[in-house]
Amino acid sequence: MLPRKNLIPLRREFKRIRKSGKLYDSPSFGLLVSYGKVPGRQAAFIVSKKVDKKSVVRHEIKRKLADAVDPFLNRIPQNTELVFLAKTKAATTARIEITQEVEKILHRAQLLS
Repeated sequence: MLPRKNLIPLRREFKRIRKSGKLYDSPSFGLLVSYGKVPGRQAAFIVSKKVDKKSVVRHEIKRKLADAVDPFLNRIPQNTELVFLAKTKAATTARIEITQEVEKILHRAQLLS
């Protein structure tokens, strides 16, 4: 799991990130990228009840995404905020595939060199 300092307080910040961010699409999730005022790199994970009604499944998806993002977080530029919006397909996708999708989408967003 990501350290608390790398998590975005979404209740306060999501509207600002949604307005100023750019959305990238992937089969298992969407990625909203914004450049904020907070030093460091931060990420957040949104899994709605539309994805699955069971909270156990929603938390599993969050853990999959957090584990996939963790190795790349130090390579992302400073002041970057990432919001991952899970899709229904993320529940059945393996962790390795999600990690590969995260790497691809971060390259597409030009956050990894």
